[in-house]
Amino acid sequence: MESRFSQLALETLFPRFCVSCHKEGTLWCKPCDSVWHAGPMYAACPFCKNRGSDRTCLRCASQTYLDGISACAPYGNPVVREALWVWKYSCDRKIEPVIERWLRRGSARMNPPVAAYYVCSVPLHIGKKRSRGFDQARKVAEWAGNQYGLPVEDLLVRVKSTEAQAKRGGSTRQVGELDGIFQIREGVAVPEHVLLCDDVFTSGATMDAAARALKEAGAKSVWGWVIARG
Repeated sequence: MESRFSQLALETLFPRFCVSCHKEGTLWCKPCDSVWHAGPMYAACPFCKNRGSDRTCLRCASQTYLDGISACAPYGNPVVREALWVWKYSCDRKIEPVIERWLRRGSARMNPPVAAYYVCSVPLHIGKKRSRGFDQARKVAEWAGNQYGLPVEDLLVRVKSTEAQAKRGGSTRQVGELDGIFQIREGVAVPEHVLLCDDVFTSGATMDAAARALKEAGAKSVWGWVIARG
């Protein structure tokens, strides 16, 4: 009973507002849920953005390690950005069922290429995970595993803490600059095909660094799977 009163007190002092229409009382209201959609997603190379395929193009593939990416929504959508900000930086996990519902609705177009995938997340540094209280990429991996009936494995460890990439300007981020921030978790065997999950893909520097670590440890293909793509 005490915890319920505490929760009510917090909600009174810090009310929630719908991330779409800003109506007070909830992070996602029923009217918005019935009409909102994330907007069109165009197939394009993850790195140079040339349209046509979500696979990494031949030119970019000579310099990168990620084979392609599936995304649910454009990161430029203000509702998507607000929802992810509330989740990651306000640490309000009440938004999780909303994001999971978006992923379920978009799962058909997010199907990765046919392969015997194991699902893995792009992990947070342990310090950031402690301050946040959870690892959002691990949650995305769990959702992907549930949606496609795939095993989820913790394959990577983040050994260096870095600034949140989504907060940096696009012109300041370079693919390759974060190589070396991930290592393979001790004692694990890296599978041939990995579905690599994170919340946001912007420049690709973080996910490609993780893909490099996986491929250098024996993975043959690494496909990205994210909530939003910049």
